[in-house]
Amino acid sequence: MRLISLKNHKLLTSTAESHYDRLLKSPANNHSRIKQIHSSLVTSGLLQISPHLTAQIIINYSKLGHPRSARSLFDELVSNSSKPGSFLWNTMIRAYTNNGQWSDALALYSLMRRSGVWPNNYTYPFVLKACGHDPSAGIWSGKTVHGELIRNGLESDLYVEAALVIWYAKCGELNDGRKVFDGMTSRDLVCWTTMITAYEQAELPRESLMMFGFMQQQQGILADSVTVVSVASAVGQLGNVKSARSVHAHALCCGILEDVCGGNAIVAMYGKCGDVESARMAFDRMEERDIISWNAVLSGFVQNGQAREAFSLFELMKESGCRPNPLTALIMLSACSFLGSCQLGMKIQGFLVDNKITVDLTLRNALIDMYAKCGDLETAMGMFNDIGVRERDVTSWNVMIAALGTHGRGKEALDLYLRMQEEGVRPNHITFVSVLSACSHAGLIDEGKNCFADMQRFSVKQEVKHYACMVDMLGRAGLLNEAFDLVRTMPSPPNDGVWGALLLACRVQGNSELGEVAANNLFLLEPEHPGYYVLMSNVYAASRKWHEVGNLRTEMKSRGLMKPAAVSMIEYRGEIVGFQTADWLNPFRHEAYKKLEGIAVEMKSRGYFPDRSCVLHDVEEEDKDHILNYHSEKLAVAFGIIKSEAGSTITVMKNLRICCDCHSAFKLISDIYRRRIVVRDGNRFHHFEAGSCSCNDYW
Repeated sequence: MRLISLKNHKLLTSTAESHYDRLLKSPANNHSRIKQIHSSLVTSGLLQISPHLTAQIIINYSKLGHPRSARSLFDELVSNSSKPGSFLWNTMIRAYTNNGQWSDALALYSLMRRSGVWPNNYTYPFVLKACGHDPSAGIWSGKTVHGELIRNGLESDLYVEAALVIWYAKCGELNDGRKVFDGMTSRDLVCWTTMITAYEQAELPRESLMMFGFMQQQQGILADSVTVVSVASAVGQLGNVKSARSVHAHALCCGILEDVCGGNAIVAMYGKCGDVESARMAFDRMEERDIISWNAVLSGFVQNGQAREAFSLFELMKESGCRPNPLTALIMLSACSFLGSCQLGMKIQGFLVDNKITVDLTLRNALIDMYAKCGDLETAMGMFNDIGVRERDVTSWNVMIAALGTHGRGKEALDLYLRMQEEGVRPNHITFVSVLSACSHAGLIDEGKNCFADMQRFSVKQEVKHYACMVDMLGRAGLLNEAFDLVRTMPSPPNDGVWGALLLACRVQGNSELGEVAANNLFLLEPEHPGYYVLMSNVYAASRKWHEVGNLRTEMKSRGLMKPAAVSMIEYRGEIVGFQTADWLNPFRHEAYKKLEGIAVEMKSRGYFPDRSCVLHDVEEEDKDHILNYHSEKLAVAFGIIKSEAGSTITVMKNLRICCDCHSAFKLISDIYRRRIVVRDGNRFHHFEAGSCSCNDYW
């Protein structure tokens, strides 16, 4: 009878445990319900004899946002136990970690050790996870834990090894993480994906793709959507379309594109590789799309200079019922900046208000940047001033300093740089790019050198981009030898940005010898970049070295490289109208050409004479005059005079640098027609008014 009674008791206990286990795992649970179950377990006595149910109660309390209730139960059970094991401690550490309470998890781990409870292989993965997320923990806390688990003989446990790899990767300690990874006896997909992702996030895309290749070839492990997201991002960093297509094919074969995250990654990857057609195709074939899908395809179009197409997609997005979010707004503001359209920018700003999208500081900074890049510096400055001094972050200051610099107001940019320091905002590496560029555009050489020296005072590393700004500044000022000396003494190898700045300076100063040095280095670094061939060709043409011009053009042709066409854009009735010299399909071409003929007559009556040195072709003088008269920016300005109200500002956006002849012509046109003409070229803004330019003929 006694034996039957014990069996019945165990059966009843097991049945009760199963019943409570189902209750505790119900998705409908709330805090009140868990408290009732907790009370019932105490009354029945099951709480004291079932560690599993106790753990479930602790986990539920924590998951439902009541960590104090979980900790209270834990403390009660530990204090009532003569020899508490690691199970309850692990459960509470796990609850803290899963709830994002990293410092509480680490504090409990310390208490566990002081209490003489031995950690095991279930303890360390959660402790290491907390170390990876808690900023106060620091790198040494994780390394201390690593040392402890080695002393406890757990360094070969699969779960512990995986947690170590993840922790080292999160902390950016890739070499140590790789050592642990290479020493693992068994690796699962999570471990491989961790290393692939770690290299990708450290901007080491080639290493990331090598790991992906090893995983497939040596281990035969199939990737999941998480892996593909990291691999696609790595390919995007490289910008390799061939690799992008391989990853796309792999994702198709593995059925990963059925997952919206995988599809989003493929769309974003193609966009970063410059293949917007494939990005759109992958987007159109997605069975399910979310806001990330739309943002990815919109971003791809904007990043690749197809801002008009992005606006068409934006309209489709709204029609689809997908609600744009703040990131969508940032992307579309960037599209407005590219087009130089204040009207479209105001529409986006109105859309934010109408759809009650919170305009946080990030969006306000983007609005300031947009208005500045669309030529409306006054509105940009007003918005900057409207942000409270305590609200402004370093980005707010950087955006405004850069805006003033590109508009040629270098001294004001310097004043703002000093003001931000007075307000207690510490300059960062972007600040110095902005302020050095501002000094370059305004010819403030001594001030620029002082700012470059300030970087050491603020412990900001002088990077290659800062040296490029300095080379540009010195070169524009005619200090080519000093600029070249700076290039030769750089602590790291000069990149295309540095050599490009020197080559542009040689173009401005007419120095073909040093230009050849810069160009040869550029051709080694970027052999497929047509802009550098064109720039060096212009250097030769300015020196009338037509044979060398011909050789460079032959080289471009053999490589299949095309000179970028000059395009100038102007806004008319809410639409962007683009002008090119030989665009016979433009419906406004005849009007613009006819107006230009009249403008030319008026300018000649005021003493204008074409600057034929700007024609970089070996042609007759008469042909040079014809070429100069129909530059794309002149066509756009003529169109603006015809279509806009008398006295209003004409704003033109050009993709390439304005030539000297157009610059002289616009000064005269602004005086003849009493118009303010704003031209944004590939480098900066020019504000023409009453016969002069804001750049003071220094650009």
